[in-house]
Amino acid sequence: IPLESVPEEPDEDSGQNLTTLQREVSTPNVRIPSQSARATLVRTPATREKTTSPLVFHEEDEEKKDEEKNILITEIKPTEYQEVQFEVDVEQGEDSFSEEESVELKDLVVEPVEAEPKEEDYDTDLEIEEEAFVHDTSGRSHYTKICNQLGLVPINYFMRHIQDTELAMRYHGLGPSAARAIALVLKDTITLEKLDLRGNWIEGEGGEAVARMLEENDYVTDVCLADNRLGLMGAQSLCRMLNTNAGLRRLDISDNGFGTVEAAVIAQALETNKYLKVLNLSHNRFDEQAGEILGPAIGANDILDVLDLSWNCLRQKGAISVAKGIKENVRLKKCSLAWNGFGPEGGAAIADALMTNNSLQEIDISGNRLSADVAIKVAKAIMSNDNIRILKMGNNLLTTAGAIALAKAINESESSEMEELDLTDVPVEFEFLRIIEDIKAKRPNFKVVHGPILRVGNTTEDLGKPAIDPNPRRKKDPIMVLDQHIVVNDFRLLDILKRYDPDNSMTLEPQQFLAACEELAIPYDRAKVEEAVKGLVDQKPGNDQGRIYFGNFFDQDKLQEHIKKYQEKTDNET
Repeated sequence: IPLESVPEEPDEDSGQNLTTLQREVSTPNVRIPSQSARATLVRTPATREKTTSPLVFHEEDEEKKDEEKNILITEIKPTEYQEVQFEVDVEQGEDSFSEEESVELKDLVVEPVEAEPKEEDYDTDLEIEEEAFVHDTSGRSHYTKICNQLGLVPINYFMRHIQDTELAMRYHGLGPSAARAIALVLKDTITLEKLDLRGNWIEGEGGEAVARMLEENDYVTDVCLADNRLGLMGAQSLCRMLNTNAGLRRLDISDNGFGTVEAAVIAQALETNKYLKVLNLSHNRFDEQAGEILGPAIGANDILDVLDLSWNCLRQKGAISVAKGIKENVRLKKCSLAWNGFGPEGGAAIADALMTNNSLQEIDISGNRLSADVAIKVAKAIMSNDNIRILKMGNNLLTTAGAIALAKAINESESSEMEELDLTDVPVEFEFLRIIEDIKAKRPNFKVVHGPILRVGNTTEDLGKPAIDPNPRRKKDPIMVLDQHIVVNDFRLLDILKRYDPDNSMTLEPQQFLAACEELAIPYDRAKVEEAVKGLVDQKPGNDQGRIYFGNFFDQDKLQEHIKKYQEKTDNET
């Protein structure tokens, strides 16, 4: 019942009588909740300062608010109401309550309170939120767990790139244990395609861990384990893996110190290989005996496309055995045998292999102590084999004669598909360059690499042969340009100049010199030649005609000898 309905003391002038006042009050006994009958609040400490309550406290409780800031209502327990009766003194118009109690009842506002609190009313820091379990598909948590078990520090680089398609960790100093941890994680990955662990010295134990990973993971297609000191244990594990892995296509195990014992294991894997396409065995310690073991395996393999055996010590019998294997191989397209000390015997065996192997497209036999005779044999093989596109024979003792033989074979073979000839550090002469120009006229994309250019050949047949400058365009002296082209075209200098110098004065007019250049079809820049001619004009006081004196460009003794022979020849003709 609203407390405002309790009548106040009637006014004498209002004219109201006691009867009317009695009608306004429905009953002399009114039930209202007393102060002691309010709901009992159960409070618990809370950290938050702000609290809410469905009740509004009266003024006297406001002083306790500061003390109860940390009180949180967690339960409301309703209590029974007590009846408070008061009687209205009709005669006096006053209730039986004291003045203080009347004021208290007037100020009291009673609001309805729900007996059962809702879920949002509960607010406590005692509740613990359950962490949602998320499955880590990247493998980072698994890698961290493995490192903790092995007592290793996780590698941040690996964790950042664990889901990349290509993972390159060259020279990270991993060692066997770290390589084992990485292999255990990569065993279940399906994103990795290329793995490069070059130069980490993972040794046999790490090589075995990587091999076991590859036995279960067929998604990795390219693996590089070069410079890791794998030894016999690593070689055996990898070769065993090759028999079961169907996804690996490229394997680089170069620079691992493999010798004759490892060669036997690798040879067995080559014979049974079914999927591997590229194998790099360079920079190892395969000697002559290892070459004899690897040769038959190379011949029996019909899967490999690329084989690299460079920078070993095959030599002699080993080189001959490997050459026979290449001859019998019907699938190999690219082979590198550089720097193995083949010698003339091994080079001849290679030339014989090139005669019959029609599948090989690129071969590198640089740095094998090959002679000019080997170059001539290889030239004959080129003329009969049209499939070879890249031939590398640099750093050999081929001489200028061997280089010319190779160039002639390429030029004369109309069906040859040769695209590149590499003769690094092999000296050449002008005749070689002239043949190369003819080849480029037919095949504009043809590439050639050669060594220094000599003015004369370096074979026994070239002794006493007049020197030739192979780069006349670099010369600023037009007289020397004319001299060199005359020698190349088998003309003597005096024979061609006789028509322009009938009085044997060893002088020419500038126009006569230019005409001689045009007659011999010498490639030159006319502006540069004209500028050079001006410098050649004799400026002596008696030379008013501005003629060119070319006698100083030749040795006077040889010049007199040429003049004498020319006079004798003229006398005989007359």
